Amino acid sequence: MSRCPVRATTARLTNLGCVSALQPGQVPRQPYPGQQANPSGRRTGFGIALLAALVWPAANLVVTLAIAGPPPSAGAAGAFTGALLIPTLVAALATWLIARRRPHGWRFPLLVLLALPFYLVIRVLAAMGSAAG
Repeated sequence: MSRCPVRATTARLTNLGCVSALQPGQVPRQPYPGQQANPSGRRTGFGIALLAALVWPAANLVVTLAIAGPPPSAGAAGAFTGALLIPTLVAALATWLIARRRPHGWRFPLLVLLALPFYLVIRVLAAMGSAAG
């Protein structure tokens, strides 16, 4: 929960570090109901969105190795791992563009779930493109 009271004077809020300056009659933003504030108190950065998106290529790699076994050559392993790079970066960018708007940041598990559909769609489109030509 935020330490910033909903109803307080501007001077008191500034002393608490809740706001730099409030306009007269303006109320500081509070976390959404049921949302825990980000411990750092900052918005979600691209780095944490990238870490959240990196969960899915790691899972993809583990599942592929479990089903298909080790790759036949180092070149095949590099090609497969390299094919995971662009979908991961695009999923991280899409995740960050959505998550950066919330004033108190997102929790990491929610970021991971937000990155999943972006990663899957881009991965399937990339696989279809490479198969087509």
